[in-house]
Amino acid sequence: MLSTKENFYETLKPDGHPDRLVNGFEFMKLIVPDPALRFTHVKIPQGAKGIDGWGVTWSFADGESAPAPYHTPDTLAIKDILHWRDELKIPDLADANLDWSEAKEKVNSVDRDAHLVSAFFVSGVFERLHMLMGFEDALVNMMLESETTKELCDAICEQRLTHARLLVENLRPDIVLSHDDWGTKTNLFMKPDIWRTLIKPQYRKIYDYFRSEGVIVMHHADSFMEPIVDDMVELGIDIWQGVLPQNDIVRLQKELRGRMILMGGIDAAVVDTSFATETVIREETRRACETYGPGGHFIPCLTYGEPGVDIYPHVEEYIRDEIRKYNETCVKP
Repeated sequence: MLSTKENFYETLKPDGHPDRLVNGFEFMKLIVPDPALRFTHVKIPQGAKGIDGWGVTWSFADGESAPAPYHTPDTLAIKDILHWRDELKIPDLADANLDWSEAKEKVNSVDRDAHLVSAFFVSGVFERLHMLMGFEDALVNMMLESETTKELCDAICEQRLTHARLLVENLRPDIVLSHDDWGTKTNLFMKPDIWRTLIKPQYRKIYDYFRSEGVIVMHHADSFMEPIVDDMVELGIDIWQGVLPQNDIVRLQKELRGRMILMGGIDAAVVDTSFATETVIREETRRACETYGPGGHFIPCLTYGEPGVDIYPHVEEYIRDEIRKYNETCVKP
C-alpha cells in the first residue's frame, strides 16, 4: 500500500498508478500563520467592521459565517478607475519587516516525509480587483476601461509576485494553495476573451515563478470554468481545487487525460446545510467517488478552498470517513 504522500504523487502523474483515491487534503499541511496575510484581511469580531492593508472595508455581519467586503460609495478603496493611482496605496510587502518566525516554526514541525508543506495564497488578482471597487464596477471597468483596468491588474500582480517570492524564500513550500474565483455555478463572471486579456497574463507570471521554484500549483475556484480549462493547463495549474459538479467532470477527465487533477466534486450546497443528514452527506460523497473516481486524476473533497471550514458540524468528518470506506471496498481507481 502506498503512503499518503506517495499516493498523491501517483495521482498527480499523468501516467501514475495510485492505489486508492486521495482523501481530500490529507496529503498536505497548510501553513496559515503567514505575516503577509494581515495586509489582505482583517481580524474583526462578529458585528464589527475593519479596513485591510489595501483600504478595503470588511464587515462581519451578524448571522454570517465570515467577514466580507463592505461596499458603499463612501467605503470604496477605488472610486474612479481612471484615478486608481491617486486613490490606492498598495501594501509594500518587501519593506514591511515581516516576522516569519511563527510560520517557519510550523513548517519545521511538519514531517515532510509524510506530508507536503502548503503555502496559503488567498485573495487573487480578480478577487482583489472587485474588493477594491465593488463587483459591478469591476466587471464594467473590465469591459469599458480595459486598458486602465489592465494596468491596475498588472500592479496587483506585482504585489502578488512579491508575496510569492517571500513565501518561497521563507517557507520553501512543496505546494501552493492559490485562490481566485472566476465564475458562478453556471458560468464565468466574464467572457473568456476578457479573462484571457486581463487575468490570464497575471497568472502566467505568478505560476511561472512558482513552477520555476519547483512548487506544485493548486488553484482554488469553486466555479464553472469549462470554457477556460485548457488555459488553466497552459498556465501550469497542476490541481484545480474546488471543481463544482456543475462542471462536466467526467467529460473533462477524458479531455484532460491527466494533465490536471480535478479536486472537489462534492456539492457543498447539498451537504453543508442545516438540513443535511449524515445519510445525505454520505450519499453525496459516495456519488462523487463512484462517478468521478474511475476516471482517474480526481481527488474528492468539499468544494471549499481549504480543509476544516465546513459550516455545520461533522460534515467533513462524514465526508472523510465515506471516502475511506469507498477506498476499502472499491476497485482500484
